[in-house]
Amino acid sequence: MKLKRRWVIRHSAREAPAELVEKLSLSPLTAGLLAQRGIKTLAEARLFLHGTAEDLSSPFLLSTMDRAVERLAAALKKKEKILIYGDYDVDGLTATALILRTLRPWNKGNIIYYIPKRLGEGYGLHQENLAKAVRYGCRLVVTVDCGVTALEEAEFLRSKGVDLLVTDHHEPGAVLPEATAVVNPKTTPGYPGGELAGVGVAFKLLQGLAEIIPEVREALWENLDLVAVGTVADIVPLTGENRLLVKEGLKVLEKTGNPGLAALLDLNGWAGREMTPGLISFGLAPRLNACGRLDDPAKGLRLLLETDRNRARKIAAELEKLNRERQQIEERVLKEAEEILSREEPGQAIVLGSENWHPGVIGIVASRLVEKYYRPVVLVALEKGKGKGSARSIPGFHLYRALNACAPLLERFGGHEMAAGLEVAGDKLAAFKETFEEVAASWLDREAAGEAGIPVLEIDEVTALEDLTVELAREVAALAPFGPGNPEPVLACRGAKLLSACTVGKDGRHLSVEIGNGVVSRRGIGFNFGSWQEQLPVGEEFDLAFKLEEDNWNRDPQVCLVLKDIVPSNRGEEAEN
Repeated sequence: MKLKRRWVIRHSAREAPAELVEKLSLSPLTAGLLAQRGIKTLAEARLFLHGTAEDLSSPFLLSTMDRAVERLAAALKKKEKILIYGDYDVDGLTATALILRTLRPWNKGNIIYYIPKRLGEGYGLHQENLAKAVRYGCRLVVTVDCGVTALEEAEFLRSKGVDLLVTDHHEPGAVLPEATAVVNPKTTPGYPGGELAGVGVAFKLLQGLAEIIPEVREALWENLDLVAVGTVADIVPLTGENRLLVKEGLKVLEKTGNPGLAALLDLNGWAGREMTPGLISFGLAPRLNACGRLDDPAKGLRLLLETDRNRARKIAAELEKLNRERQQIEERVLKEAEEILSREEPGQAIVLGSENWHPGVIGIVASRLVEKYYRPVVLVALEKGKGKGSARSIPGFHLYRALNACAPLLERFGGHEMAAGLEVAGDKLAAFKETFEEVAASWLDREAAGEAGIPVLEIDEVTALEDLTVELAREVAALAPFGPGNPEPVLACRGAKLLSACTVGKDGRHLSVEIGNGVVSRRGIGFNFGSWQEQLPVGEEFDLAFKLEEDNWNRDPQVCLVLKDIVPSNRGEEAEN
């Protein structure tokens, strides 16, 4: 079935700074793509295209970083007992692993960790676990990817004479915890590094520590693959420092010295391949997340901390099994949600709940429903009168603020603009659903966000078929790594004649096409487009939207058009931007 989309054309080439075209020998299209990403000067372009980890901003630009670094350094020198308190998602696991692996030479059994269970405990600090750390003799607690709203827990630690360093990237409340330091880009107005992930904030802490303990620096750089994995998995913008960290971290990942990551790559046949954000998002991250969704998240952390390759392979195999189980549960929950939606027309937002749903997979299912229905989605797993929910959004609808507008109906909530978690009493779910849908109806601009729930396909530029060259594909590839905030460019061609179309792959799932304009022809592939073939008569003219890639498979370099949409020429819904 062909999904209808509304094209919005941005005309990137019109914004091309002449200086970038002339001094960097870029095409107007590529220079325009940079300009759209806020890269308009020669210095900015050189940093974007050729920047390295050496170009990172000072960690001490983050508020209270000086106090955090001084306290951590003192604890290490005195061999005080330290608790690293993390989170169960990939961002939290990699942030915890980053600190533990980097500080391994200073760990004489005095640095311990704790990862709360998603299913039994939920997100954030829990006083009973902190009490255990106090009894163990910990004098310092360092949070990663959590803690910025933990007011009561911070007060508990203070009352016990235990210092607290909060490193987090989530939205803070009106009042910050009473702590030695609260390091969070969102509590530092004007921080130049951008929206760091939790693992990115942990990196900045260690970057600052390296200025007091220089030996930290080498170990930190060796573990930059963890920073890349956590940053990509948490879907933060790949701009600013995130882009630099991921770009450099992917290089480390290609030759990783981490036995756990190496085991996952080997087990799935990914070793030796080019490392990309896509491989992390759809390969590594789901497997690391699977243990937290269905089992004990500490298993994923143990994999990332493992030093023995044989033991790492065994743990990786366990994660593979859990991931397959997760996929089966996910499909069942998705099917049930689709059945509910087939009986009731969704409004501006979708809020569904069920006692049959596993709380560990509802976030993934919510993301899939957003893709299909192009609306904010909240799914709630109910058990014994209590509900745990996951929410996912669309551009232009800030989830955290929307949940804040529903705060009186919620037990707790937290998250970001595009993803959030919540807890709601079962008897308040209906009221929450009504209020959340009202918020969505009043906030969402359907003209901008996709009329009547029709997804928008943003197209950077309309190009002539003959302009789609290997050189252009290489220029576009230089803008990688792609992700939120730096999306892979989508181009379009108009009035191209369809010369051939045939299904390929298992069960004819994909579609291979050749298009031409009487002068040149180009080949393209539409993944999961196989069912479209009968709607695409050969010889007719079509408008195509696609991503441009270089294809080196068994022949000289050529360009390949990776299809995003294909519609009869001049008959697709579109808007000029």
